[in-house]
Amino acid sequence: MNKLDTFKYAFEEMFIDKLIERMDQNQEIFEKILEDQSFGSFVKELMMRKVYARLNEDSQ
Repeated sequence: MNKLDTFKYAFEEMFIDKLIERMDQNQEIFEKILEDQSFGSFVKELMMRKVYARLNEDSQ
């Protein structure tokens, strides 16, 4: 298992928490992320990779 796979487990919970926290800002897109599994998975994967890259960038 690589570092990104390990990071993914922690990211998943934070991702859902942040979605719910900010849902009132744009309810339509957040509902689509939560209800459309394909779209939601795509957005989550994209965000995870972006956050992971940024965190690794800061640690170098």
